[in-house]
Amino acid sequence: MYKPEKILHGAPNARDIGGIETTDGRVLRKNRLIRSGMLARLTDADVNYLKAAGLNTVVDFRTSAERIQKPDRVIEGVSYIVCPMMEDKTDGITRDKPETADEEAKRTVAMAQRLMSRTGRDGRAQMRSLYPVLVTLEHSVQHYRKFFEILLAHEEGALLYHCTMGKDRVGVATALILSALGVSRDTIVTDYMITKERCAPGTKQLIENCRRYTDDESVLDFIACLDTVQPDFIGAAFETIEREHGGMDSFQRNELALDDEKLERLRELYLE
Repeated sequence: MYKPEKILHGAPNARDIGGIETTDGRVLRKNRLIRSGMLARLTDADVNYLKAAGLNTVVDFRTSAERIQKPDRVIEGVSYIVCPMMEDKTDGITRDKPETADEEAKRTVAMAQRLMSRTGRDGRAQMRSLYPVLVTLEHSVQHYRKFFEILLAHEEGALLYHCTMGKDRVGVATALILSALGVSRDTIVTDYMITKERCAPGTKQLIENCRRYTDDESVLDFIACLDTVQPDFIGAAFETIEREHGGMDSFQRNELALDDEKLERLRELYLE
C-alpha cells in the first residue's frame, strides 16, 4: 500500500509518488517523480536527500512574482524549468509568501476579506470554483501540455515539480499524470488528500497568526479552507474535464496532445 514518507524538512508537503499502483497492477517507479511545495527553505539535509535520489530536473509552476519573492534554493547540477500554470496572481491559488509570519498573516486576512466581499463567505465554494480554471484557462492548459512534454523528455533521474504549497497546481498536475499512467480515480484522490495532513500544522499556525488581525471566525474559517484540500476540490477539476472536454481521454488527446504512442512512452518511463 502506498504510504509516502515525509522526505523534505524544508518542504513539508513533498513526497515521491513512486509506489502508487495502476489499475492493471503496475507501480510507479521510485525516485522518478517528486511533487512538492516551494523549495526556498530546503535544508542541507534536504539537498543531500535530493542528490541521493538522483534529482536532475526541477519544474516550477509558480508565477514570476512568486518566484522572485521566494526563489528556489539552487542545487548544483540540477536543471530548473519555469512552467507557470497561472499567468498572473490568482487569489486562492497563487501564494506570495512574505518574509515574516506576521506579514503573511496580515496579507492573508486582507486577501480573505477581499474575496469574501466579492464571492461570499463560503471558503469551500471558493476553492471549488478555482480548480476548473486550471483545466479550462488557455494559459493553464498550454502549460500543463508543456509539462507533459518535459515528462516525455525526462528519460532518467528524478524530476521534482512544485508550486508554492504543492496542493492546487501540483494537485491537478499529479491527477493528470496519474490518470495518464492508468491510476484509478479513488487512488488519485487518496494521494491528493495526503496534502491535508501534511499542510495541517502550517495551517494551524497561520490561523493563530491571523487572529492578531481579525476576531471574525468566518474570516478565519475561510482562510482555513483556502489553506487545505478536500476531495470535492480536485473533484471539481475532474467534473469540469468531463463537462467541458468530454472526459479524461479526450482531454489527454485534444488538450495535452497525448496520443497512444506518447501515453505508452509515459508508462515506459515511469512505471515498473
